[in-house]
Amino acid sequence: MSAFFEVSSLGVHIGDAAILNDINIEFREGEVTALLGHNGSGKSTLLKVLARQTPPSSGNTSLLGSSFRTTGAREFARTVGYLPQHPPGTDGLTVRELVALGRYPWRGPLGRYNSEDHQFIDQAIHDTGLDHFQHRSVDTLSGGERQRAWIAMLLAQQTRCLLLDEPISALDVKHQVETLRLVHRLAEERELTVIVVLHDVDLAARFCDRLVALKGGRLIADGSPRDIMDSGTLESIYGVPMGVMERAPDQWVSYVH
Repeated sequence: MSAFFEVSSLGVHIGDAAILNDINIEFREGEVTALLGHNGSGKSTLLKVLARQTPPSSGNTSLLGSSFRTTGAREFARTVGYLPQHPPGTDGLTVRELVALGRYPWRGPLGRYNSEDHQFIDQAIHDTGLDHFQHRSVDTLSGGERQRAWIAMLLAQQTRCLLLDEPISALDVKHQVETLRLVHRLAEERELTVIVVLHDVDLAARFCDRLVALKGGRLIADGSPRDIMDSGTLESIYGVPMGVMERAPDQWVSYVH
């Protein structure tokens, strides 16, 4: 797999505080990667750098071999979709109206949607199981349904990559599993690159191809779920003694000693 993002010698500083320090990593095309670590480890900041929401203090980041410095805003938005942890208010928009906003990078503020645009909108709504909700106000949806509507907007954007910042943090367990299952399925069906910030290492190991962990703004672990779901590795990430049980092939449960 070729590199979708390449990050070299990346640093982010706010005043004298180093939020990220000397990060060197590649994110490969078609891979679902979880960013792990305790609060303040730098995982959301790394995602925001990849989304061009936070400028780096040092280092370089490239998209498909081209530096961010030479990639235009519209070209970037057509390639990368970003969902922040706290999305903006929807102001009474229906699900379909919200999803249609995903066509903005292709049509601009005054562009008229054609049949192809509506086809992409329809497909995004269908792929996220929102057909029966498309004329409902987003504000009336449950947390899980609302999250699916935002993901559908990114799908309508026809991006090749989804950057998701803690998409399950406000959901109950059932909707957490459903949301990650949806993301994993979409990644396979649409051949998407996905980078998702998660707190639950067990869910990350279940639904992601690769786990990347940060601590104190530094990269401390990077590997497959089988590599990372190890008591010593988890203790180095979270700072507490942890055990791991393999419940089924390639399914692990971690616990604190």
